[in-house]
Amino acid sequence: KGDPPAGGPNVVKMRGLPYRVTERDIEDFFGRGYDLRGVHISSGHDGRPNGEAWATFGSTDDATRALQEKNRASIGSRYVELFASH
Repeated sequence: KGDPPAGGPNVVKMRGLPYRVTERDIEDFFGRGYDLRGVHISSGHDGRPNGEAWATFGSTDDATRALQEKNRASIGSRYVELFASH
């Protein structure tokens, strides 16, 4: 999975994800209304997911709208916090 993307106005950090979250889960979380270009799920030193991810959008507008519309929305039983990553 490598390093997370460099921060920027079109990158959103996600925190509070279920440990078993997949890229598909994150794609479904944002839905078809966003130009989602990539997802990076972070792992701890042991190689297991740590509940954080970065979503890269095709535009700053999509990233800003995601922050406004999806912050504290749920994936499963977990609510997800979103942060600007710049």
